[in-house]
Amino acid sequence: MYTSKLVDIFYSLSKSQLRGLRKFVQSPYHNKRKDVVALFELLYKTPLENRIALRKQKAFPKVFGQKKYSSDQMDYTMSFLFKVIEQFLVYENATQDKINVQIALMEEYRKLGLSKHFQQSLKIAEQYQEKSTVRDIDYHEKAFQIELQQYDFLAPKQRDAPKNLQELSTKLDLRFLSQKLMDACRLLAHQAVAKQKYNFGLLDGLLAYIENEPAVLAHPSIAIYYYYYQATVEEDGEDYFQKFKTAFLESTDAFVEKELQDLYILAVNYCIKNINVGKDKYQLEMFDFYKAGLELRILLDENNTLSPFTFNNITKLALRLGKIDWTEKFIKAYENFVEAQYHETYVHNAYSMLYFTQGKYEETMIRLHQVDYKELFITLDAKVLLMKVYYQLDEYDALESFINSFKVFLRRKDILAYHQEIYKNFIRMLQKLINLPPFNKAAKEKLYKEIEGTQKLLEKKWLLEQLKG
Repeated sequence: MYTSKLVDIFYSLSKSQLRGLRKFVQSPYHNKRKDVVALFELLYKTPLENRIALRKQKAFPKVFGQKKYSSDQMDYTMSFLFKVIEQFLVYENATQDKINVQIALMEEYRKLGLSKHFQQSLKIAEQYQEKSTVRDIDYHEKAFQIELQQYDFLAPKQRDAPKNLQELSTKLDLRFLSQKLMDACRLLAHQAVAKQKYNFGLLDGLLAYIENEPAVLAHPSIAIYYYYYQATVEEDGEDYFQKFKTAFLESTDAFVEKELQDLYILAVNYCIKNINVGKDKYQLEMFDFYKAGLELRILLDENNTLSPFTFNNITKLALRLGKIDWTEKFIKAYENFVEAQYHETYVHNAYSMLYFTQGKYEETMIRLHQVDYKELFITLDAKVLLMKVYYQLDEYDALESFINSFKVFLRRKDILAYHQEIYKNFIRMLQKLINLPPFNKAAKEKLYKEIEGTQKLLEKKWLLEQLKG
């Protein structure tokens, strides 16, 4: 029994849902069977950690009393309770949105021929729509459904009576354009990752329509996806990306949190793609989106925690851009949003990067010794940082020894060839930097050009700065 679909769905519900389900099961309108109520109460009073004790033979007397055990009867009761739970979930889904409730009432009042009641529900639905700041696809779907109910209400009247056909058509267009453009952006994103070619169907015709009817770009759910799509497919999509960025930052209240998160991911991935081909100006663009994500709290998950990877990426990017004061405030503000189990790895590493940038090399080393080296790339970053500290402190013997141990580390670890190359190139250039004759200007210029011309190289900016000093 404890492995059944019933038990799975029951223990997936939240506490508030279980309280609502309890009333639902006890209502004679939804359930008249006492055995179903008894089985519900048994599950309700059994903690999640004790669910393994839920066996049919043990549960049967608690549900049916002194009756002789019947596996079939128990299965039937379990099946009935499962169906009641499904009905509850459908009911909860249908009634939690106020506008959809009014649309459903409009349909029922229309069928009953209750004109005043219909008009009242129409008025309430439109008021709810206007009060909401959200202007996403769901908004356009509801706007279309409201118009559709009005049309069905007006249709049986005289042929020449006013109809809302234009409004119905316009709202259908807005709904379709929004959905199609969103889907196109999803296809593009997945196409880039999966290397799979998709058929975009009617999209070209819709893009041509938007070119001829630019007024539709006043709707955020159309504009934001249109600009992103064009930024991605155009060879030089900079102007479109800036329009996408503006639309995103100015329309954050037009989308629900989940969609904002999806748009944010699209934006960051676009920036990463451009950074990877050498367009460094997109580092600042990505930083702006990170800041917006923090301000909107869309980077926090349902447990109000910040991913340690995001925490690390923001820290590294902000320091790379020279935003030292901002980074210090960020780390102090968000270190406690990182789950405790990641503190010794990511928070200490973040402070070590900050202190190094501030020139606090002793504090950097203290923090590096506190890092828990469980994550490979954190370990690699920390080892590179420690080499830089040794160099800044002129501890060349310690640095040479550490470089040798790092070479062994790279050989032993399962590291992709690309990453092997960038770390090996860093070591090679660092050793050349150490062995560089201090007053040989020609040798210095030669090394500068070599570093500048090496593509797969970690810490290129830092290495070049050492030659400028």
